[in-house]
Amino acid sequence: MPIWKDIKVKINEKLKEKILESEQQKSFSSDKFEKIEKQVKDSLKRRETDTALYDLSIWALVLGASDIHYEIFENEVEVRFRIDWILVNVFKLELNQYKLILERLKYSANLKLNITNVPQDGKYELNVAENNNSKLDVRVSTLPTKYWENVVCRLLDASKAIVSFEDLWFFWTTKRMVEKAISKKNGLILVTWPTWSGKTTTLYTMISKLNTPDKKIITLEDPIEYELPGIIQAEVDDKVWFTYETWLKALLRQDPDIIMVWEIRDKVTLDTATSASLTGHLVLSTLHTKSAADTLDRIINMWLKPYIIASAIDTIIAQRLVRKICPYCKVEREKTPWEIALIKNMMEDIGMKWMPADKLKLYESKWCSKCNYSWYKWRIWIFEIISLTENLRDLIREWATVDEIIKSARWKDLILMQEDGILKAIKWYTTIEEVLRVT
Repeated sequence: MPIWKDIKVKINEKLKEKILESEQQKSFSSDKFEKIEKQVKDSLKRRETDTALYDLSIWALVLGASDIHYEIFENEVEVRFRIDWILVNVFKLELNQYKLILERLKYSANLKLNITNVPQDGKYELNVAENNNSKLDVRVSTLPTKYWENVVCRLLDASKAIVSFEDLWFFWTTKRMVEKAISKKNGLILVTWPTWSGKTTTLYTMISKLNTPDKKIITLEDPIEYELPGIIQAEVDDKVWFTYETWLKALLRQDPDIIMVWEIRDKVTLDTATSASLTGHLVLSTLHTKSAADTLDRIINMWLKPYIIASAIDTIIAQRLVRKICPYCKVEREKTPWEIALIKNMMEDIGMKWMPADKLKLYESKWCSKCNYSWYKWRIWIFEIISLTENLRDLIREWATVDEIIKSARWKDLILMQEDGILKAIKWYTTIEEVLRVT
């Protein structure tokens, strides 16, 4: 285990308090929330439900929210926005007000109005005049609870679905690994993630970079989140037995060059995806794991033989999203001895030259209206990428442990996720406490 991980445990009380404070901080600009509440409730009084939903969606976009949550309790409903991953309370609705919104949401998303005891999923489009007349896709999920139905609306802004490859926040070493992986004719590239880690953007950006006239790309998604020009996209539909398994078998007869499978959920899908990569296709997919190295353990636990893993997989990308320090109100702050020791030992572990402590700078935000008094504005990726070399493939065939694989991968520029995050804190993109909170 790297030395700096032991030092992390000894971080002084001041830093520990700040980690807790930053995680619990939800003091966004109340005047904006009061304005949202007034607009929405005035529309509901006039029974203009469409206007109320439109205003809520626009305000969520303006504040950078990815989701709108309606959480029902005995006598009221809490409306919350998820902004940069943190859930923020916006205002409360009375039950009769929520009834109007719930009915309109279910109707818009083509859900059954008379079904209240079974979870339902749907989606609808919203024309956003404030965003150059673009379309906003809203995914609606209902969940029956003790008192009524909870609803979560996922806001999918197509203008943010695909970013430049350079804007994925790769360091030059990790960028080189990914560019080499997607330039190959075959192999399996896995993006591993927990929920809300930006996998959609990463996958769509890689697919878009690969999308040239000489290649045929087919994707299987659940559901299709954004339409990609020039790419054939299909959607899983369990109601008509259109599953990953049946679709993948049909897809291979369509003569694709590149395949994207939205998620590997079971052994059958895993077997088909690895077989495709071994028969001359470049395959991109995702898997739920906590790190790049742990992905190999997870796949073995799905009963895929190590010699197949070693031959089929090319690259594993583990990622998280951390909040970006607000660029409008950031100021340099004093470094603690433990932070200096943490950074010094981390840089030694990854073979980087240590900078003198007097040249090391760390920043924090001082609260401003630009970040809604939350310290952070937007998010960036942190990565852990393993590119399988022949030495690593031999280790996998010999049933090597995760620690043995990490030790060997160190010789080929492996940077662990926490290390990638702390390097970005040194570059003033985020903060050490935010990296430790997420990882």
